[in-house]
Amino acid sequence: MPNITTETFHNGDLNKILETDERLLWSGAPGYGRRFLEVVGHERTILIAALFAIPVMWSSLVLISPDAQLSRKDATWVYGAVTLGLFANSLFLAGQRQYVLSTLAYFVTDKRALICRRGWNWRFGVRLYVVSCKHSATYPYSLIDTRPFPSLQIGTLLSVDQVQPFGWGLSHPGHSILRHRTTSNVTFDYIPDAQDVFELIQSMTGNQV
Repeated sequence: MPNITTETFHNGDLNKILETDERLLWSGAPGYGRRFLEVVGHERTILIAALFAIPVMWSSLVLISPDAQLSRKDATWVYGAVTLGLFANSLFLAGQRQYVLSTLAYFVTDKRALICRRGWNWRFGVRLYVVSCKHSATYPYSLIDTRPFPSLQIGTLLSVDQVQPFGWGLSHPGHSILRHRTTSNVTFDYIPDAQDVFELIQSMTGNQV
């Protein structure tokens, strides 16, 4: 979208981010997923698949013949390594999701919707990355049925334009792996008052719900 910009700031002074004649109407943050055990979206699917695969894998141990080329002892080592790998991957996904969602803040003004993301740059300096989505009467704003709270789509970026502090941008393991193949949806993730914010943005564009 041509009305979306990304900027980088050295500090989180909101007065420097907003224009002089811009009014702040709403602010918020993800209402779920900011804690380590608050699993969301596709991360939950991956976790359930791992929890199902591990016992199925170990149950096949009794099917290995004592005179097989791969002995039960060898299989135990392999199964153990796979189990540890799946466990480590689950911890990594949870940590990445918690890190991303814990550094997000959302704002709606009378001119645009903003996502602020604090993170390190490649020099390990802390920066504030801001995605600015100007209100548009033609953009198809939509509520996304995510659990436990809905998400609100406020814009679309080309994937190459997604802010990338320290290798991670706005995406996290709770999003679909296909979400950022060509474009990246810009969303307020898991906000309890998503319907109210949706109606607020629609009123700013002149489109009443």
